[in-house]
Amino acid sequence: MLDLSRTWRPEPDWAEACLAGPGITILAITSLTQRLVSGDLGRFLAQYDLGGDVGGLKVASGERYAVRLARDRMLVVGLATDECADGWHAAGYAVTSIGSGQRVLEMRGEGVRDLLARAVTVDPDHAGPSAAMPFGGVTCAVYCHEGPQALRVHVERGLAASLWEWLECQLLLSREASVQATK
Repeated sequence: MLDLSRTWRPEPDWAEACLAGPGITILAITSLTQRLVSGDLGRFLAQYDLGGDVGGLKVASGERYAVRLARDRMLVVGLATDECADGWHAAGYAVTSIGSGQRVLEMRGEGVRDLLARAVTVDPDHAGPSAAMPFGGVTCAVYCHEGPQALRVHVERGLAASLWEWLECQLLLSREASVQATK
């Protein structure tokens, strides 16, 4: 029987994964609580005092925030399950924990803008209301965190290794530099 598993590289050890290049470092973040919310987003935001939600390439701040994915869907980061149960809520929204269903990659440094120029097809200064966009050929949630030189990318777990390999192939990054960055 043909063994196709040898065709693909093994998934990175996300706890240790690191890429670096001139002015940019990319790490995987493994400790974020991620929840999907669908329905009446205004009521959800008001009930959990999240203020507003951020759209594509806009800046999210703090440990708890909401990222717009579609007209009636958003990704909420940092909201614990004991604060809001999964399921349908009478206020008109549904909440689903996605846990490790998505990997989160954080890119930091002056080189973020150069990487964006390669990864997305939208104008970084006018990205639009949704953070869902193709990034390196994979649909992800893409936004800045705590400033324009820190980019977070939420990618489906099954596609994360593919995106990581795409990142490794970029001229802005080098595997040699990433090995030195972890020493």
